[in-house]
Order: sequence, then C-alpha cells, then structure tokens
Amino acid sequence: FTPQSRVPSTISPCLSAPAPADRQGEIVDGTLDWGVKESFRSYVTGPVANGRVETGGGATASAAGYRFPDATGGFDADEQTLDAAFDGTVRFLGHKEGDAYTLDLSLTGLEIRLEDGAGTLVADVSSKDRETRKVTTRTDLAIADLKLPAGELEAKDGVVTLSAVPATLTADGTEAFGGMYAKGTQLDALTVSVAFDEDAELPAATAGSGTTGGSGTTTGSGGTGSTTGATVGGGGTVGGSASLASTGAGLPAGALIAASGVVVAAGAGVVIAARRRRTV
Repeated sequence: FTPQSRVPSTISPCLSAPAPADRQGEIVDGTLDWGVKESFRSYVTGPVANGRVETGGGATASAAGYRFPDATGGFDADEQTLDAAFDGTVRFLGHKEGDAYTLDLSLTGLEIRLEDGAGTLVADVSSKDRETRKVTTRTDLAIADLKLPAGELEAKDGVVTLSAVPATLTADGTEAFGGMYAKGTQLDALTVSVAFDEDAELPAATAGSGTTGGSGTTTGSGGTGSTTGATVGGGGTVGGSASLASTGAGLPAGALIAASGVVVAAGAGVVIAARRRRTV
C-alpha cells in the first residue's frame, strides 16, 4: 500500500475509546466476608452437635465469620455486571460418631454473580445424608439470593465494595443444609470488595476470635486448616442424631429439643429433691 492509501489520521477520533478505568476491568484481587448463618455456627460448635469448623485454601476466621480471598473475575459498570470467584473452603463438622461426623458440610468455590440489580451466591457444596451417610457433591449450586443496595454498581479508586448485603436461602440452597432451613431463610449478610487495579487497596479484615469450638480448630488468621475443596474427605455432611428442622428462632429443632430435655430433667430433679426434703 502507498502512504496515500492509509486511513487518514483525521478520523481516528471516531474510533471507540477504551473504557475509563473505573467503568470496567478484570478483577485482580478481592475478598468475600460471610458467616454463612450465625445460628448454624452456634449449633455446630455448641453442646448439642459438639463440633467444630475448619477452614482451608486461604479462608480464615473474621469478625463476619469467614474471609474468602484472592478474587478473580470481571466488572462492567456500563452493563452493571460483576462476577467474582473466591478461594477458600469452610467445613462444618458435628455429631461425632466413632471416627466420623454425621453433620459434615463443606462449601468451596464461592462466587458472587451480579447483573441488573439481582445477585446470586454460588458455591460447590459437598454434603452427606444424615440417614444414609451417602455423600453428595453439587457443583455451581446457587445457594443464596442477594438483595443489592439501591443505585448502580460503581467503582471508587479501582475498587468495588458492597457492604452488608442481605442473603436469603434458595430452594437449591436448602439441599446444602439437608432440609434444615426452608427457602427464604435469612442467612448472614455478606460483604464483597474487589479490585481491578493492581495498586488499589482493599479494606482490611477485622480478625475474629479464631475459636470455632471443638478440638482441631483450624480457623483464625493464617489458619492452619488443611481442608480444601479437593480434600474434604467424606465431603460435606448435613444431619445428626437429632431432628434438624428449622425453627422461627433460626436454630435447628434438634438443638431446642435437646435443650428442653435438659431443662425438663433439671426440673424433675428439683421436684424430687423437694419431695425428699418434705419426708425428712
């Protein structure tokens, strides 16, 4: 081609300009802070299930429950979409029988998908049926619907942050908990912060106590848990020796039944003691 055949430089302003840095980009880092469900954590580590919580793959304990790091994905402010996947695993263990647990639920591969004001929390779930002890693994399971704040998704200084986003259990999510909770049950709110600028600063996590009950605890800053999505052994489990239907208080019925049994037993002891005192 001759120089005259080249496209004149005078039309170059008509070419599409790259999107501004705060409008879209590839996610280079990010964190998800989520506690799953506070009453469930309490049940697992409490006196009924007498279990523990393990973290692995980079996940650690935080004030919000657990922090999942190293986000990857993309953000587009013009399309109002955000897709962020996070590293880390959290595993709930309770109701130990011999060398195994009848409650054993593992969540890994957590991913936030936001589009046009709607949001979904997706995860790979491994669970064991409490009756048959059969392990089931579900990949890319939509476990929670997210209620996004009003307004558009926006980035500031190369970071998109959504704080205290309400989350409710989906119909598919009920399977992850073995039917313990019904569709629409309120889960812990979550906070997601993702960066698509290498120099951007993410908000620091507020460290949790690092105590998750039971022996062999693996949560805490720099947790030592060896559990990952690929090495959860028997997979996640849901269930236990008690009924695990949900209650209005958000606690599994088994926990309340067991607690009421303790109260009844204690009351019976008081009555017996009182009768003995009368006969002395």
